[in-house]
Amino acid sequence: MGQRIAIVTDSTADFPKGVAEKLGIHFVPVHITIEGVDYLDGVTITPHQLISQMHKGAHPTTRPGTPAEYADAYETLLKRYDRVLSFQLSSKLSNCYDSARNALSLLSIQDARRVTVYDTGTLSIGQAVYTILAIRYIKQQGRIDGMKESLDAIMERSINNITVNNLSWLRKSGALGAIPAMVGTMLDIKPIIALKDGQLKMVNRVRGMKETLDEMAAYGKSKKEDLVWEVWVAHCDAEESAFYLRNRLAEALDKESGAIRMVEAGASISVKLGPGSCCWGMIPYKL
Repeated sequence: MGQRIAIVTDSTADFPKGVAEKLGIHFVPVHITIEGVDYLDGVTITPHQLISQMHKGAHPTTRPGTPAEYADAYETLLKRYDRVLSFQLSSKLSNCYDSARNALSLLSIQDARRVTVYDTGTLSIGQAVYTILAIRYIKQQGRIDGMKESLDAIMERSINNITVNNLSWLRKSGALGAIPAMVGTMLDIKPIIALKDGQLKMVNRVRGMKETLDEMAAYGKSKKEDLVWEVWVAHCDAEESAFYLRNRLAEALDKESGAIRMVEAGASISVKLGPGSCCWGMIPYKL
């Protein structure tokens, strides 16, 4: 292709340790506010620090980077690269995409033409996978044309499910919309939440966390078919549940447990899902 291309995403994309650095991916951090203090996700606050505050009763909120912050990131990269491709959190869950798009109006006309902003329609590990697939597509095809259509087709067949230990965090964020009052508060009922059309929707509820993880693994098995699947598991302060889910998915999908990528959820996603949450993704493509 010949062009030097910079890859940008929001800090809401959750990668396995060391992967983003190895691929040279650049981040625009989401803002996290705790007790009136503004932090930058992954820059001035870590997931562990955030979780510690949440356990102490803090009620953090998030907001996207400003258009000016995206524009500054793009301008800096355009000094070293010919093009910038920016992959944003689903526009139905956050205003990150809007901020990134609005940043283009702050650039010169020439620079704005060198930046392309994409709505990935996903979040967390799904957003990370989308970004990695974009890099692979460009390397294999030697072009950008057709990339979004190819990636959207892959993600359309993917699975991205979440369960949370306490729905109060999702209720506060408003990311899930109306939630039956008894879910998460009575009889240890846990929700199974799916990412569909860029939005989070509750698709099932199960009593008990272990039983919920079993149900998610069984669902993965029912969708297995004769395809090559890349499988990721992420968690927010729920390592034991994450390893249990990984092992159950390995059994269900006839995979080695070590082949399933494990990810610690970043601070910005942790604000929405809360401690004790787990999510997993299954993508019909070998990364």
